[in-house]
Amino acid sequence: MVIKEFPEEGEFVLCTVTKIMGTTVFVNIENYRKEGVVSTSEVAPGRIRNIRDYVMINKKIVCKVLRLNKEKGTIDLSLRRVSQKETREVLEEHKKERDALLILKIILKDKAIQIAEKIKETNESLDLFLEKVKETPSLMKELASKEEIEKIVELLKEKTKEKKYLNKAVVSISSTSPNGITLIKNALLAVKNVKISYIGAPNYSIVAESTDPKDAEKKLKEAIAIITEKLKGIGKVEVKEED
Repeated sequence: MVIKEFPEEGEFVLCTVTKIMGTTVFVNIENYRKEGVVSTSEVAPGRIRNIRDYVMINKKIVCKVLRLNKEKGTIDLSLRRVSQKETREVLEEHKKERDALLILKIILKDKAIQIAEKIKETNESLDLFLEKVKETPSLMKELASKEEIEKIVELLKEKTKEKKYLNKAVVSISSTSPNGITLIKNALLAVKNVKISYIGAPNYSIVAESTDPKDAEKKLKEAIAIITEKLKGIGKVEVKEED
């Protein structure tokens, strides 16, 4: 990412809870090294009896930037306005950045963090930059030796061989039939090659995995189609979130 001093309103950011004081949660906004606050009303919808049921010290959470005052340095955040899909996307992006930095640390040792900071000054992300380096090693010629670059490219290509793609969806599945639970269970058992997890009535998470992104997408669509067909006329299937 190109380094910015402040996040933007509406941006989703990864945060670490640093302290909880009364009805306010204080967090450190990663990538910006700024403090942000989440009021109780923005932690979760509805009445909150115990704020620590939702957040705790050192817990990582994804928040949405509501307001910021650059002059005062205050940043108001919301936890409740972040969907599961948005949380997943931010965490996946964070993991990619962490993995990219790890590759630099393996080869560049103590120089890795300093070089990573230089890269992030002018690039959208460290991960995307290294993806470009894999095809055009010369992009790093001012940052590392020829031998170091060759080793980095080798690691990047090795990592690509193991890469798997995930397609996910949150699906609402319900039935008003007297034996609705059994009907839903049988519909889910009819699906193969995907992972289905119960989130909470009536929602289920469906995850399709493959080394080919198009195949992962196809598996997910086929799974939803099978469930829909099995419950046709006796139940309702609705995709709530998909990526």
